[in-house]
Amino acid sequence: MTKITLASLGLAVALVAAACSASDTHADTATDNEPAPSTVVVENRQPAPDSEFAMFDGSSATLADYEGRPLVVNFWASWCPSCVAEMAAAFKPVQQSLGDEVAFLGLNIQDDRADAVRLIEETGVLFDLGDDPLGDLYLEFGGIGMPFTIFIDADGGIVEQHNGPLNEAQLLDMIEQAFAS
Repeated sequence: MTKITLASLGLAVALVAAACSASDTHADTATDNEPAPSTVVVENRQPAPDSEFAMFDGSSATLADYEGRPLVVNFWASWCPSCVAEMAAAFKPVQQSLGDEVAFLGLNIQDDRADAVRLIEETGVLFDLGDDPLGDLYLEFGGIGMPFTIFIDADGGIVEQHNGPLNEAQLLDMIEQAFAS
């Protein structure tokens, strides 16, 4: 087996294990305003990776394309129950209320495209959608569980990283804290 195949297989096993063992209690509690578990504030605002990725519409993009506006990046997959719950319960309503102030990018990781598109249609999310088919960008960020959310400031610096599901109140709170002037 090649290194890429072994790395992809290892990543897939780790992601499935993390998704299957994750608790959905925080994603289901809309009134829970406690700090979200597994959040890391990134000191010195390291620059976000500049890797290119494919968008669902067939174009290509980089995270630098979003500079000038705060960005929330969410790694998700249709096979991840916490990702599915979080997408409809947190990301859709928050993006609808803050979409003019904050950009949102969902990066689908190691997923069947038809399943991913079906989930997007079912949830009705409207934010930008891209592919990270082998999990390369996910690994560049140091992801260790799913869902995985990154908060990037308008200058392209990583502010926070969060492993695990978020509910609407937690996501709003994290956005306010991450992008407060």
